[in-house]
Amino acid sequence: MPGYARLIRALRKTKVLLILGHQNSDPDAVCSAFAFMLLAKRINRKLKIEFASPDGVSKLSKQILKVIPLNVTETPDPSQADLIVTVDTNTLQQLGELKERVIESGKPLAMIDHHAPHPENMTTASMVICDERATSTCEMILSMYKAQKCRPNRIASQALLTGLIVETGHMSIATSHTFKATCTLIELGANPEEALRLTRPTMDESERIARLKASQRLRMERMGKWVVAFTEIGSYHASAARALIALGAHLAIVAGRRNDELTISLRSTREFNTETGIHLGTDIASPIGKALDGMGGGHATAAGANGKGEVNEAYKLLMRTTRNLIPQPTNANTESLGYAEPPSQTGVITQK
Repeated sequence: MPGYARLIRALRKTKVLLILGHQNSDPDAVCSAFAFMLLAKRINRKLKIEFASPDGVSKLSKQILKVIPLNVTETPDPSQADLIVTVDTNTLQQLGELKERVIESGKPLAMIDHHAPHPENMTTASMVICDERATSTCEMILSMYKAQKCRPNRIASQALLTGLIVETGHMSIATSHTFKATCTLIELGANPEEALRLTRPTMDESERIARLKASQRLRMERMGKWVVAFTEIGSYHASAARALIALGAHLAIVAGRRNDELTISLRSTREFNTETGIHLGTDIASPIGKALDGMGGGHATAAGANGKGEVNEAYKLLMRTTRNLIPQPTNANTESLGYAEPPSQTGVITQK
């Protein structure tokens, strides 16, 4: 794992370590941070360690933290650390307002992540430890334990398994390496039934309504054999994108404005990724984020971007980018399948 040996050397010389997850840290960030914290303590028992997540952690992470003893700080002071390590964070942009304070601190920065690395990381980070083959950052942390020839204890194993299960969509994008990691963690004492219990999200009313609104406002376009769905909502973008894939779309794009920022979530089926060769993170989210004066990145089948601009302009840009990427046979069928209008007062949805 490139960069890992340098990180170990840095940890041995460090007195105060600050571990950072991205804004609204998800279970992969929280669980990998916890297990990495315990590993860092084995490497250097004198370490003082703090974990921070700008703007707190996600709803599901809060549920998991009821059984995983990890203290979370929302407003850390990077200048007090000797070394800063980010987990499951594709770019420093994902730290929000904390990004500038991290850069201004001038402290060594290591980034541990399984997403396709962003070019900016090579200039902002001292060490970039990336493994795109891993389906979660938790898998990477388990590999680090193996590299140190030590085993995570039962609670660290439970954390890693829990984060892994969530990040892979309950194993829907798991690889043979993921299943091997799962078996290893179970052998080390992790309870899969407990992990599944912890990771069954309860959908509140606002998320349900957001998903239904996403369906009401749907625009669809056929590109060859692929059905691309686009919609606009104000929140729960990732949840709505997953719902559109479950409804039958090959590629789902959900956009909306939040606090004067344009946010975009993308999801695709594994079939779409395999046959088109399109990596949502590097091929769509990253260039779209740049075009919108923002940032983008992610996985092959799950990605996101943010920036400036209007939703309709982003829609046109996304459709044009996607059409150019999809291999088109001579007799390719590219057509608009229409969109649903907002419901009338009677609640009937008309279809163009």
